[in-house]
Amino acid sequence: MNHSLKSLALATSALAMASPSTGHAAQDDCTVKSRSSAVVLMHCKANLAETVWVEAAKAACEPDKACNVWIWEDLSKIPQTAPHTDSDLPRSATGAAVAVWINDTASLMRLKKLR
Repeated sequence: MNHSLKSLALATSALAMASPSTGHAAQDDCTVKSRSSAVVLMHCKANLAETVWVEAAKAACEPDKACNVWIWEDLSKIPQTAPHTDSDLPRSATGAAVAVWINDTASLMRLKKLR
């Protein structure tokens, strides 16, 4: 390897190591359980900041693609397989979700339980 390529490789390595890693936190806290072409079912640990949900959901979808990520904190409430459309999710599952990430508009909708 010539001197300039070696210097570039070292500089790139130093930058990569110096940059704070934000992607790994969401990957450790949230896990994709199932996906279809437009729906992703994700489990996240309880009591996380919304920014962790957003980071994990963005990572689960391709940029600007129509992709909705449903997020649950209770693993037992997540359906086994992701349907082709959101409307095919059972009401019992959608009622237990805590949020939905709408990827093509970059929007997070936090879901609240009605009493």
